[in-house]
Amino acid sequence: MWWEIYKKYLKMIKEITQFVDELEKNNPDVFFKNLKLKEGLYIFLDIEKQDEAYILKNKDNDGNILKDDIGLFTEEIEMNPFFEKCLKLQTNSIPVSPAKIFNPNKKIYNASCSPFALCFNKKNFIKYDSEILKDELKNQYFKTAEKYINNEKQEQIEWFEIFKGFMVNDFLSFINELEEFTEAKNNFNVSIFLKQPQIKDYIETHQLYLRKNVFNKDKFNKKIDDEVLGISDSLSGFNDKKRFLQHKTAPLEYNYRINGNKALKIWKFFRMQKNNQLPNPMPIFIDKQELNGKLVSIYNDNRKKGFAEIMKGLWQNHEKDLQDFYLIFFHNGLKGSRIIDLDFVPVFEYEIDNIKLEEVFPIGGKLSSLSIKNVFDFERIVLNKIFDGILISNFENGRKIRYFSDFNDRKDTDIKYINNIIEKRRLHIILNLVLKYRKSFYDFIYKSKRHAITNVMFQDIMQNTIFNDIRHDEYKSDKKYHTNEISIKEKLNIWLCLYEYFKPRSIKNKLIKNNLMATKIKQHHEMMSNLIEGKVQPEEFSSEDFAFVSGQVIYYILSKSKSADKSYSKLEPFLQKSNYESFLEAISNLFATFKHENFTLKFKKPFSYIMDFKVNDSNNKPLKKLLPNILAGFFSDNQLFSDNTKSDKE
Repeated sequence: MWWEIYKKYLKMIKEITQFVDELEKNNPDVFFKNLKLKEGLYIFLDIEKQDEAYILKNKDNDGNILKDDIGLFTEEIEMNPFFEKCLKLQTNSIPVSPAKIFNPNKKIYNASCSPFALCFNKKNFIKYDSEILKDELKNQYFKTAEKYINNEKQEQIEWFEIFKGFMVNDFLSFINELEEFTEAKNNFNVSIFLKQPQIKDYIETHQLYLRKNVFNKDKFNKKIDDEVLGISDSLSGFNDKKRFLQHKTAPLEYNYRINGNKALKIWKFFRMQKNNQLPNPMPIFIDKQELNGKLVSIYNDNRKKGFAEIMKGLWQNHEKDLQDFYLIFFHNGLKGSRIIDLDFVPVFEYEIDNIKLEEVFPIGGKLSSLSIKNVFDFERIVLNKIFDGILISNFENGRKIRYFSDFNDRKDTDIKYINNIIEKRRLHIILNLVLKYRKSFYDFIYKSKRHAITNVMFQDIMQNTIFNDIRHDEYKSDKKYHTNEISIKEKLNIWLCLYEYFKPRSIKNKLIKNNLMATKIKQHHEMMSNLIEGKVQPEEFSSEDFAFVSGQVIYYILSKSKSADKSYSKLEPFLQKSNYESFLEAISNLFATFKHENFTLKFKKPFSYIMDFKVNDSNNKPLKKLLPNILAGFFSDNQLFSDNTKSDKE
């Protein structure tokens, strides 16, 4: 088993590096697409050394930095050529991770890793006195930065010495006298770039820094034939201080070592994902680089398109090519992007068969007008409704999926939204169902694992989520409506329409008859009419008929209550009964409570049939399996009222 996982890991590394290779060759601009410049102050310095002094050449007569070389960027300001250049330099001077900065002691200058740039947060900067600021520059930042100069290029050496000399000796007085710095907000970053180097020089020195620092700790590195091999920091984290997170039983102490070039490409891949330049989840097609490139282009040209929209577009033009790909689901945290789920998908089945929703219980056409033709329709419609928007939330600008969200992480932006729902409707049961089954639904939809959802799982979900709505229903007497009625009926419609769908034979042979259970409910309605008219013989009265009629009877008797509380929660005690005897006893007790009320003639025959039902008949289904029929009877139009308008006149 471990060897199969190991081979999958090696194959994934190969596919990721090939993927980045192709982008670098054929679409290099994609690495800069949709990047955002951080809010802050941006300054270019043109420095010249005269004798022992450092002179700024890009100053005006009043001693101010030229307007073309300084700018304050905020979200309200449009990008221009100056800020575009700043963005490219920012991209080619960023630290590989918070642990790999040049200034690890005080972490003052923690927003850049370049011999030609210095970036920091103003709020953190102004906390320290000048001696500490200067010492951290001289003995930490520039001492480390010097390692990443190309020593074969004399220009780079000279530029570095000039930049270092000015920053160590004159920078603090310069920045404190700068009006733009004084006026900048404390939470803004300040970015200083040396003007003389070209962008290619920034890229070259940054690549030298990356190739060494994209590895994990140096102690894991190994030198073979003058080449250093190490563990990719993007793929592996070592929990030296967290013993319960260490993989003590792993067959290998370390995973696959790779060279710096491969580690750099993997870092670029994860950086693209963190910069939202790749969809999540992300498919990487094997030996289909053109398709991979097209996928990235589609996503970056229209950021509103998520995985579902992209796969739909590819399906229309490349149906036969949607196979043999690695599917990666990322998680973006404070420490960067990481893989949270990885699997190989041999064939992606976009279309979905035999799902047709109809309103067995009318709710104004809200459900019957919805079409489910593919797995993402199923996700958007069915999963959104049965899990009350916790797993899938539909918004005007797209949908939010939470297959791997950490609902205990208070920093997660979704938590407030979820907690509001749970507090409002007390949906702790729904959240538990989400956590229990969400991975199975993810596999079902995104990996085409049709066996990931079983009939037992589906029945468990539907029963518990409907019961939960019933349990917490409230009746608003002033407006005469039930708070959870629409939700209950939506879920009941879905349950009955998909009742047979997840049975193994239905999936394997695709012989399922559309809405078999829904059709039975319609037949129950006909049976009910015949029963009232005395056209049903006792031997024709099945256990399914018994359950449906019981639901009708319970609803009718409860309608006699004069209590202001007419919530559906009064149905719950009947649903908790485990056998026919206790169920019938509960109905009998309910009738006894209201026997003094007027009952229609239509009530007599159905009530007598269920009370005389042969509960010991071995052919009867267990009561628990008849819960859908009981609910169907309860929430269907009740035929026991004299005029079918839920009021007695006889």
